[in-house]
Amino acid sequence: MQVDPNTLRAIERHFHEVIRARAAKFVDGPVAALPDLAEALSCDEPKAWFPVPGMYGGFSYWFEGEGPEARLVVESWCRVCGGSGQRHVITAEGSKLVEEGFV
Repeated sequence: MQVDPNTLRAIERHFHEVIRARAAKFVDGPVAALPDLAEALSCDEPKAWFPVPGMYGGFSYWFEGEGPEARLVVESWCRVCGGSGQRHVITAEGSKLVEEGFV
């Protein structure tokens, strides 16, 4: 998959904003680094997983499209809170919540 470096950086910035909005109290302290999307692109697996300790869940994410049309699809949930699932679509322009209440 090919994604322009500037597009990738913008998508990653918006992805990190979604993570912080959903799990701020778990990721704003001493935690492992937030996901590096360049690594996800170079991986053979189509989906990646970012677990968040204390959240009892995390973020599953994958790319769709290429070039300027590239977008990141992100699903997040807390497995002890029924209906906590959210799906976001993230482009270089920003993130959009497209579904919630699953899982």
